[in-house]
Amino acid sequence: MTDPHAISRAPLATSGLLGVFAHPDDETLGAGGLLAAAAAAGVAVDVVTATRGERGEVIPPELAHLAGDPQSLAHEREHEVARALEALGVSAHRFLDTEPGLAARRPARFTDSGMAWVRPGVAGPGSESQGDAFTAVPVDVAARLLAAIIRRARPQVIVTEEPDGGYGHPDHVHVHQVTMRAVELAADARPVEDDDDPLTDLAPWFVPVVGWIVEPEDRYRAALRWLETMVDHDPQFGARGDVLGTASPDRELPSLVAPDHLVDLTIDVKPVMAPVLAALRAHRTQVQSVRTLDRSRPENRGLPVCGWLAVSNGVLLPWLGTASLRLAPGRDLVIELTDPRTVDGLTRDRLAGTQGIDRLAAFLGGSIA
Repeated sequence: MTDPHAISRAPLATSGLLGVFAHPDDETLGAGGLLAAAAAAGVAVDVVTATRGERGEVIPPELAHLAGDPQSLAHEREHEVARALEALGVSAHRFLDTEPGLAARRPARFTDSGMAWVRPGVAGPGSESQGDAFTAVPVDVAARLLAAIIRRARPQVIVTEEPDGGYGHPDHVHVHQVTMRAVELAADARPVEDDDDPLTDLAPWFVPVVGWIVEPEDRYRAALRWLETMVDHDPQFGARGDVLGTASPDRELPSLVAPDHLVDLTIDVKPVMAPVLAALRAHRTQVQSVRTLDRSRPENRGLPVCGWLAVSNGVLLPWLGTASLRLAPGRDLVIELTDPRTVDGLTRDRLAGTQGIDRLAAFLGGSIA
């Protein structure tokens, strides 16, 4: 069994990619293909998770007892994220609350703030969050802890949630705000009076590129239309035996889905489908009915999906086989990305000859889709 603490004890890899997410499974559902592609290309990949997902719903009937036991569910999800990150090729992982510092200004543990579904596929604040909820931690406090990790890891690229949290979960919105503030603090933070300031003695670091995880609207709506047609003749069932539904391709979609003109980069991640699938299946409390299409069959070529899955709300989500980013204004300095390697005693740059968005695609190990 994977040691859930091994990856948390591993030293932070430097000069690569840092992913920052709210809960275990967010790294895989939102950015699994991107993380796996970068790792496969030899980029050092670190991941930070803000909470352990104590208030997540539990899908498999055999694990239903965890739903009423936040501590046990957190323990299970620690194991799940360790297995998922191992599959994706991530070098090191940290839960944000394990970063030392500012003890008098924050709870010792950041817990899942909870959520409530406000309409299919869109969440809002729940009613059960406690004083140690992640959303109750002031942005500047959580951001200062994350800034210390950034200064040690010195990433060239950070990826996180888009401003509205992908689908509105309060923790996702908060992790976006915390990450963007941490990027500022890592570059230029004024000292604070706390004796345990986590930034003490850490050299500043400017992150050239920050990307927000999105899906391009035209591709996503086409995928939803295909899923809608598919289930008419091939119904899909969940872990509890329930019939899984589909989202209407014609309704307003979650904020994860961005108009095409706002999507700066889309790369093909089908070459790393196997590790992404392994990571999805590792999150067994949260993800169900993961299916893939055999792309070698002529009838499956050119389809808008590579597979599909569902989470706890029982609505099928398409897997497009691509990963997309919207670049944060002012943090789109792709020209600064470098990847020097020593090969046969000579220093070479894998990115040599690339420029613009092609340079970012090359850094992340993918080709533009």
